[in-house]
Amino acid sequence: MRTSFITEQQEIDKIIESCSHCFVGMTEKDGSPYVIPMNFGYADGIIILHSGPHGKHLNLLDADNRVCVTFCTENNKILYQHAEVACSYSMESKSVLCKGKIEFVDDLQEKERLIKLFMKHYTDREFKISTPAIRNVKLWILRPESYTAKAFGQNFRNLSGL
Repeated sequence: MRTSFITEQQEIDKIIESCSHCFVGMTEKDGSPYVIPMNFGYADGIIILHSGPHGKHLNLLDADNRVCVTFCTENNKILYQHAEVACSYSMESKSVLCKGKIEFVDDLQEKERLIKLFMKHYTDREFKISTPAIRNVKLWILRPESYTAKAFGQNFRNLSGL
């Protein structure tokens, strides 16, 4: 499978913005991985996540706030280099893997601002958010310390061309 690395921040941002969800990886107390799917917002290079105020994921982040967040485009086009070679098949897609440390936001005005940015990822509507709702949401931000971005299946032939 041919893979190319993507290093331009503008292309990385475009991949992240095109995704509808991400996967957030944390570390269990025994060192094993714990990964959850999440909705997200993305603005000014910051990944915005949110959850309820309690849960296993928050206990894990209290112990170790390092995470790995993965985004992958959702193009399911199957491609190949040679129709008779199984290992030459691929799916056309792009992915971004971000690593960094989660910060929790407690300031109510900042939480409201970030929740509105979060919602812009999914809709252009403007929302009025009640103070109790803002208080009850756990708002996370990730300022990625590193990115790894890749493109898969580029320049392959479309399976429909068999």
